[in-house]
Amino acid sequence: MKHGSIICLLFLLAQPALAAEAEQIDKPAPLSGWFLDSQSRSAEQFDLWQIDSGYSYALSPSTQLYISTRLKSGNQNQSASRGLLSGVRYNFSPKISLRSAFTSERIEENTRLGVELSSQYELNNRLNLHATMDYESLEQVYQLGIGFRF
Repeated sequence: MKHGSIICLLFLLAQPALAAEAEQIDKPAPLSGWFLDSQSRSAEQFDLWQIDSGYSYALSPSTQLYISTRLKSGNQNQSASRGLLSGVRYNFSPKISLRSAFTSERIEENTRLGVELSSQYELNNRLNLHATMDYESLEQVYQLGIGFRF
């Protein structure tokens, strides 16, 4: 009986914490604010990463403007780069979004201008499926991949 009372007491004390956690999960992500995004950018080389960080401003509940910086790591076959991008993100639903951007990337002494179009589908809270198409400096690069949110 004594152990049953302790278990009931612990259960009652834990309820507010569980309810607060459930409320945080159900809240939609903020539409305006700072963001940080990273992903592997090459199917052949897992050690190549791209990191975007910037600010997003909501025009409406489904449309955001953003500006960010981009860093790409390098290896023996590809030089590291840094750049700027600005674009628009449109959310068709809480799980499906489309993003377009104009990019300016500096690799060593050369600057490349480009256009990027990407879409994302949220499979669950921790797993996203994304597709990206880039066009820069007369090169077309198509990429399909799986991204993880953490």
